Amino acid sequence: MSSLESFSGIGVYEMQSAASREVKRIMAEVGGDRLKADKIVLTRLHELNFITEKELPVLSHICELGHAATGGKHDAAKAYQEVKKAYEELLVNGNASPVALAYASGAVGSYVSGDGTEPGGSTVVYKKSGGNWQGTLAGAGAVIGGYFGGAGGAAVGAAIGGVVGKIVDDC
Repeated sequence: MSSLESFSGIGVYEMQSAASREVKRIMAEVGGDRLKADKIVLTRLHELNFITEKELPVLSHICELGHAATGGKHDAAKAYQEVKKAYEELLVNGNASPVALAYASGAVGSYVSGDGTEPGGSTVVYKKSGGNWQGTLAGAGAVIGGYFGGAGGAAVGAAIGGVVGKIVDDC
């Protein structure tokens, strides 16, 4: 039986419950510091071989940019461009892991655009979603999905966790 076949027997409740417990455990471990929690999750994904040694610093940088943009310490438009470039480089490389691609894609999607008006014209303004749960939940979803379904489950978990995190951030 493949890892995805065994993953298909797991219900939504089990994934939600396990991911929720894992996020609470990690957040307690780091005293509520979401950047530290995200780094722990990324390290765990590497230890489980769901992301490569080469992908770990790229994803860590994407994570740091998101936290800096949310905290007002980095221009969100510039952070968006850097995150998008990192994601596109993973794509162009051609051998990126599904988990790295899901995580990076979710990070790009966590920036929102809006019309900003200035005298004499309009510009597009990017801002980072407010809560930064997207990265934390994408990573935790990947870890839990990987436990249930190997690399395929980890990729699915990262995608689902990223979507849920984006929803949480936007509410």
